[in-house]
Amino acid sequence: GDGESAAARAAEARRRSIARRKAKNQQIKASQLRLGSPPPVAGRKHERVQTENYLEELFVNPPVADMCTQTDLFVERPISPFYVPAKTGADAETQIYPGDLFDFDMEVQPILEVLVGKTIEQALIEVLEEEELAALREQQRRFLELRAAETAEALRLEEREKRLVKEKERRIAECEEGLRIQKEMEERIAAAVLMQGYMANLLPSVLEGLESEGFLIDYIKKDVDDSFMPWLMKEVTNELQEMVSSRDILTDMVREILENRAEIYMALNKEKYEDEVEEEGPTIEDLILQDHLKLQAEIARNDEEEI
Repeated sequence: GDGESAAARAAEARRRSIARRKAKNQQIKASQLRLGSPPPVAGRKHERVQTENYLEELFVNPPVADMCTQTDLFVERPISPFYVPAKTGADAETQIYPGDLFDFDMEVQPILEVLVGKTIEQALIEVLEEEELAALREQQRRFLELRAAETAEALRLEEREKRLVKEKERRIAECEEGLRIQKEMEERIAAAVLMQGYMANLLPSVLEGLESEGFLIDYIKKDVDDSFMPWLMKEVTNELQEMVSSRDILTDMVREILENRAEIYMALNKEKYEDEVEEEGPTIEDLILQDHLKLQAEIARNDEEEI
């Protein structure tokens, strides 16, 4: 109708075309089923038998006849000729004898000389550039070797400085430890001497006090004089001998440390004095060395007094 839209009309036309196509396919399938025969069952086979009303002669080989026809000859199209503009003007001519315009030997010689000269010049420039590059590479190699040697030397000096600093710190620590041990030993010796003198003065007064109070009788005094006092003196003597021997060992150790330290400081001061041009005041190492030498002299003086 007039009120239907274009989309509705297009949809109706599409539906009708699909229906027509579907009906046509069904007709084709029905005709194929009518023309063909079902397959034979197992154990049987079909034979070709005519079922039409009129019989036809069947030939195993149908008749064959040869036929021929002649087509028109195909002629290739020739190549199109080049465009040649029409000739205009008047022709003219002149006579030129051999050698009038160009002499090959005379004209080519300067050109050939220029080419050969330029080639040789370019070759010389390339050779000089190669030699310059080789010289630059050699200079770079020498510079790298020199820098590597300087770096190795700087590392060696740095390691040497580190070793010297560590050795100095170790020596100082050993010296301080020796001084501490010596001070402790001196305090122990002083305490032992003080105790011995105090005991020597205290024992008679204690015995006198006991005797005056009546606690000390003759056999006890005899026992003390015969047994306790020798044992006490023996133990005190052994203790003092051990302390003296320990002090001697400590003194030898401190002396050895001080001697080694003095040798090291002397060597260091000698190197320092050789490097410096102007002599300055005493350094910290010199003051420490002087203190060590004074302490060594005091230890030797004390040993001589004890002897």
